[in-house]
Amino acid sequence: MTVSVVSRLAEAPADGRIVLLGDPAQMPPDPRIAFVVRAGIPDDQRQALITAIETGAAVAPAATATSPQDPDEARRAQVAFSASRKLAAASDLAQTEAIAAQAIAEMLDCERATCLFYDGDDGSLWSEARSRAAGDDRIASAGLAGWSARTGLASEAAIAADDPRFFAPIDDPDGDGTDHLLVQPIIGADARVHAVLIAIRPARRPGFGTAERAVLGRFAALAAPLLDQLSIHVEGQQLLAEGDEAEQLFRAEAIEAATVAKLGDVVRAGPGWLTWSYWLLVVLLLGTTAFVCFGRVATYSSGPAVVRSKARTSITARTAGNVVDVLVAPGDRVAAGAVIAQLDDVDQRASVDRVAHEFESQLRNHMLDLLDANTEVTLRSLRQELDQARSALGERAIRTSTAGTISDVRVRTGQHVEPGDIAAATVNGDAGLEVVALLPGEDRPQLSAGMSLRLELDGYRYAYQILEIESVSSDVIAPSEARRVLGTDIAETLQIGGPVVVVRGRVALSSFDADGRTYQYHDGMFGRAEVRVHEERIIYAIIPGAKRF
Repeated sequence: MTVSVVSRLAEAPADGRIVLLGDPAQMPPDPRIAFVVRAGIPDDQRQALITAIETGAAVAPAATATSPQDPDEARRAQVAFSASRKLAAASDLAQTEAIAAQAIAEMLDCERATCLFYDGDDGSLWSEARSRAAGDDRIASAGLAGWSARTGLASEAAIAADDPRFFAPIDDPDGDGTDHLLVQPIIGADARVHAVLIAIRPARRPGFGTAERAVLGRFAALAAPLLDQLSIHVEGQQLLAEGDEAEQLFRAEAIEAATVAKLGDVVRAGPGWLTWSYWLLVVLLLGTTAFVCFGRVATYSSGPAVVRSKARTSITARTAGNVVDVLVAPGDRVAAGAVIAQLDDVDQRASVDRVAHEFESQLRNHMLDLLDANTEVTLRSLRQELDQARSALGERAIRTSTAGTISDVRVRTGQHVEPGDIAAATVNGDAGLEVVALLPGEDRPQLSAGMSLRLELDGYRYAYQILEIESVSSDVIAPSEARRVLGTDIAETLQIGGPVVVVRGRVALSSFDADGRTYQYHDGMFGRAEVRVHEERIIYAIIPGAKRF
């Protein structure tokens, strides 16, 4: 068969086949045209195309899978063999296409891959899945895939659109012409191309290298015998389908189901990474065992804590009543026993006046008759009652217990107070701050002065302050007693679940650091205190019985 290369159909002879130099997208409908390619095609590629069309066979001989010569080639051969094994389970062209595309994507790590079947008699180049869905009328008259199908030679384009053979509708309908393309034909024993494998990788990634081309070529060589057998099987199915189905003993679906292999896939293990992974696991196991056997874990005693000022003294009401006058303000300097607030004392003053009047009356009677025993007994009773009335009157005045400066006034005129309510507070000097912690009572034997206490203030997570314990209460006390120790102003805000021991620690500085900033301590700040009371090996904590050995 003669083949002519022309740039216009008018120049072509009336018989023979034509290789037209032009735009494949504008290919005229002429049965003589075997292939359309742009004029920039190199001479060797054009000559290979002409030779293949003239002979009707692939220019390259059918590839054979040779023995690997080095470890790298052996690894590539193993990858190609594992992928080709999957094709053995295919029973039709659609399954073969899907399995081949998936195998190529996994082997070459590419985004898109496809398998196009080729019929050299009429030049059809089609996807079986696309043909079944909506039809596929492509022919091998253009594109890198068409060129490889005609010649039997592999082709590659670093940038698809830069290759004069590229034709997007055949090579990459979903691409934009900027991707890397690698095309590999599958040549059967009859020296004819049965299918074309296409691997596509985006331009943002590296192009295909020598190793990847070798893997795809070996895969095509291993897949060729399988496609030869599959083509014979497909032709046989077509002949059976043309016969009378009533004459067949079994349905084709039943025969196919009975012949499906019940074997698993080939186990693939990479000797390179498997060796170092094994030793890595051994090292990790030995390290974990050593850590469990010789590592140590600490046990902590923890509980609520509060920052208290040593210089601060609370002034409380000793009796219930309504405040009629507040005599001080924050910042005032007061002496010990000074009155800071006055409660309503009308009833108490009236009681004092009444008892004092009776006492004076009985005292005059006693002076007139010193031997009257009844008068003397009455005077003693009235004196005791007068002392009690004066004491009750004195309790109506809320007084300071120590000298100092008023730092906080919590009462106002008209307010009702109960016994124990804090009316104000005084600060005397700069005695510093302390932390009062309530730790579980069962930890008392393990606590002592001089141990380290770790404080975490509420609102400042992971900003730990390390303090030294100054004192530990000798007794374990009940929650109610612990609240009394802390003071009524903050006791109600603490949740105490059981008996506790009171631990006091000295705050050396007036400030603390958290999140790169410095803050001041203030009286009444809450937090969480922890004291390390015990330490043991991890294996003893996991297996307590191991302590016996």
